[in-house]
Amino acid sequence: MLGDAGLNKKIKTSDINRPGLAFAGFFKHFPYERMQIIGMSEYLYLENLSYDNQVEILSKIFSHEAAVCCILTKGLKPNGAMIKIFSDLDVPLLKTELGTSSFVSDLIYYLDRKFAPSIKIHGVMTNVYGLGVLIIGKSAIGKSECALELLKRGHKLVADDVVVVKKHSEFALSGGGLEITKHLIEVRGIGIINVKDIFGVGSILDETSIELVVKLETWELEKEYERLGSGDKYCSRFLGVRIPKITIPVGPGRNLAVLVETASLNQRLKSEECFTAKNLDFKLKKKK
Repeated sequence: MLGDAGLNKKIKTSDINRPGLAFAGFFKHFPYERMQIIGMSEYLYLENLSYDNQVEILSKIFSHEAAVCCILTKGLKPNGAMIKIFSDLDVPLLKTELGTSSFVSDLIYYLDRKFAPSIKIHGVMTNVYGLGVLIIGKSAIGKSECALELLKRGHKLVADDVVVVKKHSEFALSGGGLEITKHLIEVRGIGIINVKDIFGVGSILDETSIELVVKLETWELEKEYERLGSGDKYCSRFLGVRIPKITIPVGPGRNLAVLVETASLNQRLKSEECFTAKNLDFKLKKKK
């Protein structure tokens, strides 16, 4: 690695750039602030230029104050011009043995997740039958106890108490936990337990997509709750992304874990365009 004195430079964007056009002399709107990736095509083009031209072009790109680093792919070795420029400018020059396409794909995926807008909310994040389920509700409503029962039934815990919600697109959210409380769950009357140690490594996930929001609330006798499930409800309070939502009233004798399991399976059916209530309504109307 060259230019290691510049490793303290901050990457401020998830976008990357391949500077092929700049090597040909076109610098209009050049994104100096992005990580620059040099693959085989850019490398061979640069090699065809004279040493002085190489130094001039590399200097023009990486002497800019916004320049952060450059990465050579496919195990390419830095040539003389690169050794001079990156050493003189203290801009990191890194390399990887990975092919350009696969490396760029992995890098974009990683950066997109690192730069994704995020918020912290009070709740429990679980994965039930492969579906990411965010359980919310007032303190002491039973969220952690529900998650504990789901663990006993073979499902996975992602985060307890504080869930870090990230927005990956206009339609996708993920939920994870804080590093300091990873794999921990607080159960009133018992205390804090380590889920990984007690239930095994197969009982935890670091992150999962949020595909269903389950709100737990105290059962109110005068309130009308969903009986048919024919109307879809959504939650948009988390970074503006619409996520399917159901409300489960909490009362004596109700097995919340079984209800969450059933809601998760029903949501998976809905994602496959199978709507039980709507199908029943259609059959009843057709019978008339």
